[in-house]
Amino acid sequence: MTDKDADHRLAEASRAATRELYKSGTPEYDVRAQQRAVEAERKAQQAAQEHAQQDAQENEDEGAH
Repeated sequence: MTDKDADHRLAEASRAATRELYKSGTPEYDVRAQQRAVEAERKAQQAAQEHAQQDAQENEDEGAH
C-alpha cells in the first residue's frame, strides 16, 4: 500500500463516518452503520499510521547507509 492509498482510504472512511453521523436523529440513521463506519475509520487511521512509521523507518535505515 502506498502513502496515497492509505491516505485515500482514510479520507473515504472519514467521509463515510461523517455521512452516518449527519443522519443522526433522522429516519435514515442506523446505529450499526454508524458503528461500522467509525470502526472502518479507526482501522484506516491505524493503517495509515503504521504505513507512515514503516516509511520513516525505511528512510532512517537508508540514511544510515
